[in-house]
Amino acid sequence: MLYYWYNINLEEFNMKKILAIVLALALLVLCCAGCGSKENKKLLVATNAEFEPFESLTADGQFVGFDIDLMNAIAAKMGYEVQYENMEFDGVVAAVANGTTDLAISGLTINAKRAKSVNFSDPYYDGAAQILIVGKDDAYYTGTDKAALDEQLKGQNIGVCSGYTGQFYAEGSEDWGFKKIEGANVKIYENISLAIADLKAGNINAIIMDDSVAKEAANANADVAKVIDIPLTVEEYGIAIDKTNPELKEKIDAALAELVADGTVAKLLEKYGL
Repeated sequence: MLYYWYNINLEEFNMKKILAIVLALALLVLCCAGCGSKENKKLLVATNAEFEPFESLTADGQFVGFDIDLMNAIAAKMGYEVQYENMEFDGVVAAVANGTTDLAISGLTINAKRAKSVNFSDPYYDGAAQILIVGKDDAYYTGTDKAALDEQLKGQNIGVCSGYTGQFYAEGSEDWGFKKIEGANVKIYENISLAIADLKAGNINAIIMDDSVAKEAANANADVAKVIDIPLTVEEYGIAIDKTNPELKEKIDAALAELVADGTVAKLLEKYGL
């Protein structure tokens, strides 16, 4: 009987000892997590690095551009590092909405539809607009204002990039307040380079694209393309932020305001010709 009692108590003692060790380890992990230094804070940021001069990749895979410099400056103000996740543009907002990333910066136009799934920072760029890229020798698009160009776009073969404002403009969208271009055959491309290639091949008559990117692409392909520099839209860009983290939006807006006040944003705009 004494032996039996001894075994039971020994087992109870061992179990309590194991539980105590497990609890101690759990507390240690929690303490370590809470004691992380500012240098170890990291923001996961979605982008589509095919949107010069806002974001692109160098030959050695480095992220560069206005958005990248701005995001890095904001993160530095907040005491964070940044890790960029490159993806197709139409997945950028979704990555924030589903929690894959904390943020997205990718020339994102602020609009009501997107704001249903993500928060937006205060606008950081208000000079955005959609314009046309056409063939270098094009003489058809002679309109001198939006209304005239809209009329000339009817029945045309129009190229747009997937998920970009230009797609919604061409196809029509109640959420964006755009009416479909009557009779237009809209072709959707994954990036501007593919659209330019099809323009060169004569498969489309025009491309609707954000003005800064359109001008960059036309300059890089001056032998085949030019822009019609008349705005079809007026837009503002913002950083998409996880809706479940309102504190992060507050920090980003505060950092952005500081960068505007100290002239950093103006210098970046000048650096990239925006």
